[in-house]
Amino acid sequence: MSADVVPLKRQPGRTRLFLKDEATSKIRAHLLQSDSHQTHSERALAASLDLGLGPVRSALERLRAEGLIVVAANSGIRLPEITSREILDFYELRMVIECHVVAALAGCLTSEQGRTIESILAEQQATAASGDTIRYHQLDLDFHTVLAEFHGNVEMEHALRRLRDKMFRLARRMHGAHPERLAVNAAQHRSIFEAVRAGDAEKANSSMKTHLDWGRRFTLDPDRRLGTDWQHAGQDGQ
Repeated sequence: MSADVVPLKRQPGRTRLFLKDEATSKIRAHLLQSDSHQTHSERALAASLDLGLGPVRSALERLRAEGLIVVAANSGIRLPEITSREILDFYELRMVIECHVVAALAGCLTSEQGRTIESILAEQQATAASGDTIRYHQLDLDFHTVLAEFHGNVEMEHALRRLRDKMFRLARRMHGAHPERLAVNAAQHRSIFEAVRAGDAEKANSSMKTHLDWGRRFTLDPDRRLGTDWQHAGQDGQ
């Protein structure tokens, strides 16, 4: 070895952190895309995701602390049930944050920010047409979190990011058996964006409120057992 070449020192702490982060990311994605009632074991996750047991255990502890999973001695690892009360609380918090965000953003988007949102909406429309629900749900999250990011209130942005896993699960629950609703959802996003871009704070606020109310109602009653009249109101956001 040349005297001018300094060998890189191993950094075991950083390596362990990388493996833990990688395991957390892989396990999170795997669980969110699996059947919500399915149970998992540490060994099965390690084998299916090509991970070591150590990183898997560390990742599961992190995910349990975040509330994404529950671990039972006799039944394994699974996603927790989301109760009706939690759904109502979830949407109430989003109403408070996101209606304020779009009203405050109205007329304030830069050209670059507008292009970023246009790109998300264009891909949403394409994935809605193709029925790619997994990618659509990721873009759905991007649309809402990007708006919060552009608004600039870091606490609001963090609050929405902490809801991402639940947003993904509820979106799958709402659209999984009814992919035809993706087009309505995408049209509502377009309506919100156009109001923001036009500087119409009142329209942006009302469009976001309609959109979230539509999502809440479909999440609570995905098979329309309560009838259909009230659900047509959500399409006013188009």
